[in-house]
Amino acid sequence: MKRNVLIIEDNEACRNALAEITQECESAGAVFCVDNCAEAYRYAIEEEIHLFVVDIVLEPSKSGDVSGMIFADKIRKMEQYQYTPIIFVTSLVDEKLFAYQNLYCSSYIEKPIDFVRVKHEISRALGQPVRGESEIKFYYYRKDGVIYSLETDKIICIESVHRQLTAYTTEQEARMPYKTLKKVMRELPQSYFIQCSKSMIVNRKYIDNIDNTNCYLTMKDGRKIEIGSSRRKRFLDEL
Repeated sequence: MKRNVLIIEDNEACRNALAEITQECESAGAVFCVDNCAEAYRYAIEEEIHLFVVDIVLEPSKSGDVSGMIFADKIRKMEQYQYTPIIFVTSLVDEKLFAYQNLYCSSYIEKPIDFVRVKHEISRALGQPVRGESEIKFYYYRKDGVIYSLETDKIICIESVHRQLTAYTTEQEARMPYKTLKKVMRELPQSYFIQCSKSMIVNRKYIDNIDNTNCYLTMKDGRKIEIGSSRRKRFLDEL
């Protein structure tokens, strides 16, 4: 499974180096790079991040700045990121104990960065299992006051059209109350499901063939699904 990485580093040269190393890691999917916390929060909310690489000092002109640690503390308060690996980039050796005990830091990268060690630490973090995915056996939704469930293993795809969600399974078509596909993805095991367009999520295990020329998928039930042009590269990288 390809996993998304968010790098927060104010130094452009260091940020670019970290991005280059990360992209060389086999499990790396999309790599997002920012130099400030405001943009980092936006990516954390809008995207599904599987690893944070955070510089502790993001505003070096401010005495005693540890804004990267403040960012990490806020991220840990978000339910979906309670256990997401965080690697700190730092030259502040004295801050290690606090981060390990209170922010569950995965590891440290000390400046100046050692390329070999950085790649090892990022690869290791990306290889960690996503907590709880194996336990997501059902997708639940509420309709007309009744709670329904679908076995995630039987879901072929989920489509969003005109603010209406439809799940196509091996046994039925289930129409569900509307929510964004981004929210749906957060409730599904990421190792199985992937968004291929603005309107469609597919289960990897039911993909039979990928037509790169015409940009569509053929599912095992014969269904043909278009790969969105704006998501094509990212979809293929993640797949």
